[in-house]
Amino acid sequence: MSPKMSKRTTQIHMPPIHSIMNKVRTMRENHEEIYSMAQAVPWYSPPQESVNLLKNNMGKKGFHFYSPDPGLLSTRTALTEDMKKRRNLSINPASELHLTCGASQAFVSALMAVADPGDRVIVLEPYYFDHVFAIQFSNLELDSIPMVEDAGWSLPWEKLEERIPDAKVMVLVNPGNPTGAVLTEEEIRRIVKLTGENNCVLIIDETYERFNFTGSTFHPWMETNQEHVLTLGSFSKSFSLSGWRLGYLFGADYLLEQALKIQDSVVICPSTPGQILLEHCLKLNGWVEKRSLEVKHRLDLCKDAMNKSKGLQWKEAGGGFFTLAQIPDEFDSYALADHLIENYAIATIPGDAFGETGKHHLRFSFGCLSDQELEPAMAALASVDLL
Repeated sequence: MSPKMSKRTTQIHMPPIHSIMNKVRTMRENHEEIYSMAQAVPWYSPPQESVNLLKNNMGKKGFHFYSPDPGLLSTRTALTEDMKKRRNLSINPASELHLTCGASQAFVSALMAVADPGDRVIVLEPYYFDHVFAIQFSNLELDSIPMVEDAGWSLPWEKLEERIPDAKVMVLVNPGNPTGAVLTEEEIRRIVKLTGENNCVLIIDETYERFNFTGSTFHPWMETNQEHVLTLGSFSKSFSLSGWRLGYLFGADYLLEQALKIQDSVVICPSTPGQILLEHCLKLNGWVEKRSLEVKHRLDLCKDAMNKSKGLQWKEAGGGFFTLAQIPDEFDSYALADHLIENYAIATIPGDAFGETGKHHLRFSFGCLSDQELEPAMAALASVDLL
């Protein structure tokens, strides 16, 4: 007898990033030319001196064991001290912050800590598809509100004011994935006020917080610990720790207590060696700031190259690793993604993966090209002709 599959999971489509990256890996194994502007894996490695320190700790007793469920207190303390120094955020490392297995696990823990099956969750579209998958398999009602597309992407205030009342959760990604949009301080304050007045939990995904080029760095906890705001992030981009699966979640202690139940049942704790590595990384002054400048340089090169192409329309990106470029309406984004791989050796992600609003777009990641790849990749991008 073949068991029936879960309706909850079969309704969720596999993200196209899997098939695209499989093509990239196959081409690289076959020594074919390919410039991956698809998955946002930084071109740089973690700080070498931090890696060397990690190697020196491998013989210590606790290195290979579980850490406490919310992470090592010393690492949590180092992170809260960094947040206080850089962002003036006052967070209690013992009760208001957890280290997690990446931002995706942090999001699931936050979501399930505050929402019950059937509750409505607002996302802004184009959305990050992993957030939507988590909402769907948690039996929550997805309320996807299209952003306003102009030179970049802006907030649909009229629809937000209409639909935030009676919603249980709103999800905000800042800087945006896949759009690269960065909110102003005024916009963040307005969203925090609107959600708070309507008893709506605001979950902020700030995975690209260290790559903010034009927008505000304001966070509501800079002034007071807003109890309805949960914030999560990752070290996959900033310190290039994607393989270590390490992120964080911070918020009110009573909500974090509930989130820890989910974390314990799913992963128990984050990687102990990863936490030791992170703790040293956080002590390096200016290391991430230099990487951020290099990402901004790649953004500028990508914008210049795309503006020289025919048929690709650049959309302003204020931060993060991405732009969601517009393509001619007659093109299917999946077919065009294949066309760019086959004819220009450029891998991208079809915009349809990010919701209906993403149709007739492609997501380009400029934050993953190495120094050696930059010049030929930008030449290939500038040569694209879809007209």
